[in-house]
Amino acid sequence: MSSLVASRAEGQGPWRKWVAVILLTLLFATSFVDRFILSLLADPISRDLGLGDVQLGLLMGAGFSILYSLAGLPLAHWIDRYQRKRLLLAGVVLWSCTTIASGFATGFTSLLICRAGVAIGEAVLTPAAVSLIADYFVREKRATPMAVYSSVGAIMGTGSFVVGALVLKIAGPLQETFSMAPWRLTLVFVGLPGLLLALCFLLLVREPVRRVSADKEGAQTGIGDFGRYLRSKWAFYVPFLLSGGLLTIFGLGMPTWMPTILVREHGFDPSEAGFAFGFRTAPAGLFGIFFWPWLAMKIEKRHRNSGPPAALLIAACAAFIVFPIAPRIEDTSLLLAWMTVAVMISGAWAVLPVIGFQIFSPSRFRGKLAALNLLSMNLLGFGLGPSLIVYLGTLGGADGAASELSLGLSRAGLLVAPLLLVTMIICLIQSRHLVDVDD
Repeated sequence: MSSLVASRAEGQGPWRKWVAVILLTLLFATSFVDRFILSLLADPISRDLGLGDVQLGLLMGAGFSILYSLAGLPLAHWIDRYQRKRLLLAGVVLWSCTTIASGFATGFTSLLICRAGVAIGEAVLTPAAVSLIADYFVREKRATPMAVYSSVGAIMGTGSFVVGALVLKIAGPLQETFSMAPWRLTLVFVGLPGLLLALCFLLLVREPVRRVSADKEGAQTGIGDFGRYLRSKWAFYVPFLLSGGLLTIFGLGMPTWMPTILVREHGFDPSEAGFAFGFRTAPAGLFGIFFWPWLAMKIEKRHRNSGPPAALLIAACAAFIVFPIAPRIEDTSLLLAWMTVAVMISGAWAVLPVIGFQIFSPSRFRGKLAALNLLSMNLLGFGLGPSLIVYLGTLGGADGAASELSLGLSRAGLLVAPLLLVTMIICLIQSRHLVDVDD
């Protein structure tokens, strides 16, 4: 039965599989623009709506991440059991429409509600993508399409600021035509591509057949079965999932606040900050997203199930040096150079966890594991990270109001880097207890 299912999945044809991967990748890229656009627009939104840094931190952090995280697990459960295409399309339409609606927000509450809609919609995407790609490709061929999809996490974490800055430049001259502030037009414009991509996905992508037999799928995909699986492997999965959240405190705190740091401490305007940060760091993200899987698979050939955690341990060693130092560099060119290295390091966590789930996790639990990974990353990274960085910057008194954010980001790196080392050492030790998975 399982071989028949695999052959039917292979029968989709290479072009149709890669059309699906490309559209999923473009949707992932669009989601990053919609997610991070508030970071680029923080100053004009703050002025027009009278918001402080704490409120901005909530909008960019907890206001997004809490619902994103809470929605992730039940949505992933449905993804593991029902048709993924329909759920994914509903999510894309929801996040795109609420991004557009953000352009008409009148205050903190209405903007928070719109951010909640973006969060719920985007919570569908990665669990569905991980599950779909795993069913389109056999185990030996999954690393490349998954790296292509995950490359967006490293590229668009900073590259989204280039897109946002370009849209903001376009919106500026149109403010009188539409009688809307440039930041409002920007939100409307960046929400539109998701609707177009959703239409393309509807017309061009077919739902693949799952690579497990029907009786196995129906009997062992429940929350109770998933809980028992996690308990049997908790010594590996707890630190493995925790590491993604710890990294994200710094890894997403960096793109969240770096444009504002460049504006306040280095004299950039918002669009210049987006271009400078995005153009410098996006190529490093692209390099990292292919380097880390290559390194992991090299290790995997010698030590089965150890490739992803070993590569993540190497990245954690580099983070221990770079993360605390980079944000406090005063020279702008040197600051951007060090931030480029930080983005390359962070790219390891953008791609290796999901590749790991496809290597050593049962297919019936991959959507849920991807959702748990996002839960950790968003509760700690988005939920705690932006506000924690503001708090750490003011702790003990900074050397001036303008430098509080860079000080907070540096202290976040100092907090996170040693914990990453510890979690990945534990994971590497525990990886030998993982059971081989062949589906």
